[in-house]
Formats: sequence, structure tokens, C-alpha cells
Amino acid sequence: MTVEDSWLRIENWLCEYAPAAYRSLPLAADSAAVRAAERQCGLVVPKDLVASLRRHDGSGEGLLPGNHRLSGAAEIARDYEWWIGSEQRDIPDELRYWRSSWLPLSGNGADSSLFVEMAPGEERGRIGEHTHGDGGRFDDLPQYNSLSALLSWAAQALSDGSATDVLDSVLTRDEQGFPDWEDADAEQDGTSVIWDMAALEKRYGQL
Repeated sequence: MTVEDSWLRIENWLCEYAPAAYRSLPLAADSAAVRAAERQCGLVVPKDLVASLRRHDGSGEGLLPGNHRLSGAAEIARDYEWWIGSEQRDIPDELRYWRSSWLPLSGNGADSSLFVEMAPGEERGRIGEHTHGDGGRFDDLPQYNSLSALLSWAAQALSDGSATDVLDSVLTRDEQGFPDWEDADAEQDGTSVIWDMAALEKRYGQL
């Protein structure tokens, strides 16, 4: 799916099953906001991220499995400057806790964030995960090939109500009506899921 196709599917799902999250989706970022982020970071925002920002300048809580929330253009620039930090400027890039070629993409409000690799080479455009205390890593999974692939996977994960191919988790809803990805064992504890497979298959076809 294209970025636009993935967002349309995500929007339709949120509108029906998590209206509070749907209403929280930010408006589109304009070209000036994207250019300002590029100037601050000194990096050219990849085309699929531009397409996503021009659809929504970030996202609501819990959109991505792992409870990640996509960052908006200004937030990307702010987080980049924070991660680089003046204390790292004299450290060789390969030894930095956060490398200068990593463009922040999302955070889960805990100890994990996602980034896009912007260095030239085979990894350019890939999604990596940065964990507090451990630094960054790249997992050899197709949904991390690009933001476009990640959004497509997220749209499917919402429809399925699970993300067992990467995270042993199921989709629930928090008290505010936002998607909440919980450990799969929670389902055994009586946690109610918020999707109806029959209705989803009727809307989207056989999954």
C-alpha cells in the first residue's frame, strides 16, 4: 500500500472502532513546517515521511503496535536536537548514543523510540529502534524496510487486532478510547479486544 492508502485504512478503522483516537489525529503539516524541520536537523526528510506528515502531522496515542505515536514535523526537529545534544558533538559518530544520521520518527512514552536511517548506503530509509540504555538497532523484518512498509503493516495489525509477528501483543482500548497494545497474555486475563473480525472482513475482505 502507498502511504495514503495505509492512512485511509487506518483512518477508517479508527473512525469506526476508536473514534476518540480518530478525533485526535493532527491536521496535515504544511510544506513550510517540513522544510523547517529539515533545516534544523540538516537532513532531507524522506518522501514517505513527507507524505505521512502531509496527511497528519504526527498521530494520536497507540497508533503503532508497541504503543508508538508518530511525531510531527516540529517534534522530529526538537527531538533530533535533544538526542544529538552538545555533549555528543565531540564524540565520533559511530560511538554516539544517537547518531547524526538517525531521524526521530516516534516514541512510546516509555523507553523505546523509532528512527529512520538517513546515512547513504543500503540501510538508508530503514526503520530502527532505539531503546533507553541499549542504543539503536535494526531488526531484519520487512515492516521496518521503510515508513511506507511500517504504516502498511500497522494498518493490517489494527485490522487483525494483533501484532504477533513482531510483538506478542493484542489490541485493546484504554479508558479514553484510544488503541492500547497489551501483552497477549492479557487476553487470557479477560481483557476485551475491540475488533470484530466478521465486520472487518465484510469491510476489507478476507484477511
